[in-house]
Amino acid sequence: MSDTPEDNLEAAMDKVAETLEPTRSRSVAKKKKDKDGADLSSTAQEQVLFRASTEDKQKWEECAKHLGISMAEFLRLSANEKAETAMAGCEHPLSFRRSYPWMEECLKCGVRIRNEETATYQNRR
Repeated sequence: MSDTPEDNLEAAMDKVAETLEPTRSRSVAKKKKDKDGADLSSTAQEQVLFRASTEDKQKWEECAKHLGISMAEFLRLSANEKAETAMAGCEHPLSFRRSYPWMEECLKCGVRIRNEETATYQNRR
């Protein structure tokens, strides 16, 4: 018997992972794209395990199928999008925006969202 205890859950997941067909390559040379042409995330090398309700899992599977990507890729993209939003700080909510024809600013964080140079017909409200 060794001095360090073995993580039973990690060992069990590693054993199961050996028999699974991967949903994406660990060493993709070029970025893959989903059916809409958006870049998929970079190569996957880590494994994450979490619990979800049956309803949530079915909802995620249906959404991933609709988007034409694997559920694992759907979860990676969703988690990364949420992390980027959270790390960015302010989401510039509409209720905290002050808009003029020449500029728009966020009253919550003070950032100028749009100014004269970036104002075009398409991004005006």
